[in-house]
Order: sequence, then C-alpha cells, then structure tokens
Amino acid sequence: MTDSFTPIRQALVDIDFPATKQDIVAHAEQAGTDREVIRVLRGLPLATYLNMSEVRRSVRINPADDEGHSASDKVAHSRSKHSHQVAEYLREVD
Repeated sequence: MTDSFTPIRQALVDIDFPATKQDIVAHAEQAGTDREVIRVLRGLPLATYLNMSEVRRSVRINPADDEGHSASDKVAHSRSKHSHQVAEYLREVD
C-alpha cells in the first residue's frame, strides 16, 4: 500500500472530473503510473468522483502518515496504562 497521497495526485494531475473509478484507473495506466499506485486506485469504491478531494477521501493509504504516528508510537500508546481508561464524565454511575 502506498504511504502517501502524493504519487496518486501526480498520476491524476491532468484528469478531467467528474470521473468514474474506471476512468481514474485507465487514466493512471495510460500515464504509465507505478503498479502500486494502480493497485491502490483499483481499490477505490465504484463511484463517480467530482474532484480530487473525493478521490483522496476514498483511497486507502496508511493512516499513520496522516496522523503523524509511527508504528512504534501506536505500540507505546496501546501499552500505556492511560490509553484504556475512560474519562470520569463518561463513566457510568452506579
């Protein structure tokens, strides 16, 4: 899976919207885009996309890159005793 939306944006820089999933994949293939990017674009839901933002919301990339968290950050968070606690105002009162 690609780790950034940048290669996808570059592959679709001159595509005309609205475009269907099939149009997007065909455009990327004709542009000689990397196989990994093509694979990610093939994973898009069937739809007609009105702009690049809609493509961005639908494409599956590594969410840790967008959140700024590395794999080690996630592990440290999951091991933290504070990560499983519930805020007092969210607790049920007996």
